[in-house]
Amino acid sequence: MYGNIMEMMGKLQSAQENFEKLKQKLDSQSFTENSSDGTISITMTELATIKDIQIASGLLADKEQLEDTLVVTLNKALEKVKQNAMQEAKNTAKESLPPIPGLSF
Repeated sequence: MYGNIMEMMGKLQSAQENFEKLKQKLDSQSFTENSSDGTISITMTELATIKDIQIASGLLADKEQLEDTLVVTLNKALEKVKQNAMQEAKNTAKESLPPIPGLSF
């Protein structure tokens, strides 16, 4: 009985370490999302840290359009972050955690 508990504790510790590695990996990877009209470019990490925003010079005069385009483009980028992070977490859980009844990935 104690052997199974110790084995499970070891696997959980390993899973915790794997998730920390995943966090570091996602924070070191970045991508760029462009607005549909190409006027705004946003670069962010896979953990949703914004690294850079580029704005076409023509947009600087139209504050409302700039705000709207930023919101749409940021939301597109954040959706990609969420989808990728969820998939990476599922993969890490499958590889790291012992089978747990009722828990599927």
